[in-house]
Amino acid sequence: MKIRTRITTLAACLVTAAVTFTGVTHASPEVTLKLAHVQPETHAFHKGSVKFAETLKEVSDGKMEVQIFPNGVMGNERDLLEALQIGSLDLVTVTSALTSKFSTNYQVFSLPFLFDSYEDAFRVMDDPEIRGSLGEKLIGKGIRPVAYWIGGARSYYGRSEVENLPDFQGKKVRTMEDPYYLATWKALGAIPTPLPFGEVYSALQTGLVDGAEGAINTYVSKKFYESAPHVAMVNYVYSIQPLHIAESRWKKLSEQQREWVKQAADASATFERQIILDEDRKMNDTLASHGVQVTRPDIEPLREAVAPVYDKFRKEFGEEAYSLVKQIRKD
Repeated sequence: MKIRTRITTLAACLVTAAVTFTGVTHASPEVTLKLAHVQPETHAFHKGSVKFAETLKEVSDGKMEVQIFPNGVMGNERDLLEALQIGSLDLVTVTSALTSKFSTNYQVFSLPFLFDSYEDAFRVMDDPEIRGSLGEKLIGKGIRPVAYWIGGARSYYGRSEVENLPDFQGKKVRTMEDPYYLATWKALGAIPTPLPFGEVYSALQTGLVDGAEGAINTYVSKKFYESAPHVAMVNYVYSIQPLHIAESRWKKLSEQQREWVKQAADASATFERQIILDEDRKMNDTLASHGVQVTRPDIEPLREAVAPVYDKFRKEFGEEAYSLVKQIRKD
């Protein structure tokens, strides 16, 4: 079975791949959790993972610890969620776009220009009612969200400059394989080209694609500027990044252990979000230091162009799902 083969390979990595938080010496751990993500150790997601590990060890007085597997050594994001479902991993952080493959409620976060700012996104991410409605179906799939991180605001980066809507016409843009990302870039006049994240650098380098969409902090950490020295700041999606725990692991934890996990998850979210905000404030200087040319296209023509994407969502998921859009936008 394909998944079993993947998990066997993942398990073989456990001995050599983990980054284990040691910190202050406490009692011997009673529970060791395995947390995986796909980003490098310089990325906010890894720093958030470390904060989760530090806090969990502290609040549990060493009774719980975390092994961290960064850099995609445990597979891509789909691999991670599949491993979580069968209990080979305990915690993963993945995009809401990928999470929507397991619970369609999360598809709402793929809608373009849904949020106006980071603060607007945080308001929604911390709303108990919204979190409850989002998590219910996902828990039934063996995946329990325990925190909501932010992956940054997604914009465009490419091999040539983009100043306005017509400049997107005919450009081959790498996107995630998310139907609403694809619909958005088609509505903008581009040719959406889904590729695995690990192939983005070479695709830009060889000209397989003209550009890509993504969080600009990731663009910097992955050095995509070496082949795509132009950024168009459109902030069309604020990338919601849930931290999930395996429901099978959750059920094995005592009430006290669950409370410790919640405390660690909350601390990690506060910490990780602040990193992204700090990076965002410094982004202009960071991009300039790498010779990146930045443009800021007028957003209103883009908003108007993607209106059909909202119609698609409403038609596909119905009025009940669309009510979440209204709730988020305060319509």
